[in-house]
Amino acid sequence: MKSIKSRLTLVSMVVLVIFMVLTAVALERAVVERALQAEEDGLQLLIYSLLAAVNRDADGLEITVSADRLFEPDLITRNSGLYALLYDRDNREIWRSRSITIGFPAIAPGELGEWQFETTQHLATPYFRLGFALQWPDSNNKLRRYDVVVWRNAVDYFEQLNRFRQTLWAWLIVTTLLLLVVMYLVTRWSLRPLQKIGLEVKAIEDQRQTGFEQQYPSEIAPLTENLNILLKREQYQRQRYRNAMDDLAHSLKTPLAVLTGLGDQLQLEQSQIETLREQTDRMNQIVSYQLQKASSVAEMSISKPVDLIAIIEKLLSALEKVYREKQVRVERSLPATMALRMDEGDCLEIVGNLLDNAFKYGNSRISVLVEMDEMSRSINMVVEDDGEGLEDKEIEQILNRGTRLDEATEGQGIGLAVVADIVDSYSIELGFGRGKLGGLQVSLKFQKS
Repeated sequence: MKSIKSRLTLVSMVVLVIFMVLTAVALERAVVERALQAEEDGLQLLIYSLLAAVNRDADGLEITVSADRLFEPDLITRNSGLYALLYDRDNREIWRSRSITIGFPAIAPGELGEWQFETTQHLATPYFRLGFALQWPDSNNKLRRYDVVVWRNAVDYFEQLNRFRQTLWAWLIVTTLLLLVVMYLVTRWSLRPLQKIGLEVKAIEDQRQTGFEQQYPSEIAPLTENLNILLKREQYQRQRYRNAMDDLAHSLKTPLAVLTGLGDQLQLEQSQIETLREQTDRMNQIVSYQLQKASSVAEMSISKPVDLIAIIEKLLSALEKVYREKQVRVERSLPATMALRMDEGDCLEIVGNLLDNAFKYGNSRISVLVEMDEMSRSINMVVEDDGEGLEDKEIEQILNRGTRLDEATEGQGIGLAVVADIVDSYSIELGFGRGKLGGLQVSLKFQKS
């Protein structure tokens, strides 16, 4: 879930699904409640129509319902699905509609004027049942209690309800899928400016352009504008720094050349001439080193990934030819490829110095190891030789940030000092020690690109 698009799509999907499900549940509940209320209202109207058809029996003590005054044809049609019954105060059935062909159980008497509506099962068939308790005067004007109960077959109701639910959830799924597709497309379209920034950064890495050239939304435009200002400033400072160092090199190399030639012309003792040459050579080394150091800092910019393994193989092939007479055996432990984000020139400088030192100061064996550390997501490179190596004090001196070039160890000091400066600019971990082959072991820990 490192992708913004994946996060937005997942969150949108979860929110949308929850919203649609809750909406469908609420809609279904509202429809069911409204339908039940409509059924209850219909049965109430039926009871009112029954009460309108009430007459006294022949004795005048009880009431009955006149069939000729019933305006609901389902009550006089056998097995119509609509049934009505009348009970006296002792809960005895005193009248039933002609539509009834089966027996119906009596209900518990309720409070006077109270409606008792429920959905129930009778003989494995669902029914709506509504009961109403009332009082009716007899011939002596004495109030007697009666209960009117109506039954309606609910099979059609539940079949329609199931069809409604199937249709509702089918449309819910289709609508949710369509909305998810739309939201995915909207998210992708909204994040397209970020993809364009990534492509432009890649173009800057490949040195195909010097800044951000596309037009971006108002939320991102300040970022790209400030980055363009930063890139232009960095390029200007780098060019200015390079020019200054070139001027310094030209300014120093001419006097050094004069001193070198002058030492050959002056009538000096041999020891003085050697001292003069040694010091001028040392000054040349210092100037070259400082120029290399300045170049490694000045060239620090956005770099495209390079293949570390290809660079190692290229350097090993060249060094094996240069040191052919030593017949050095190289033990490789290398993967097929390993991408590394840094300047190719700096990578060549670091790896070239380490391998050159191994060939130069090793006796007959060199070991080169590159492996991926999955735990820390870093690349480890180890170069060993079977030479004399460096003493602990010399290693501490090389690893000391305050060590100056003229204090560096004889031989390997200058090259390793250049390596130390370059790896410091990339925040690469550099370590020295005794290897398994007995000579110097140099380890580098790169961050994975």
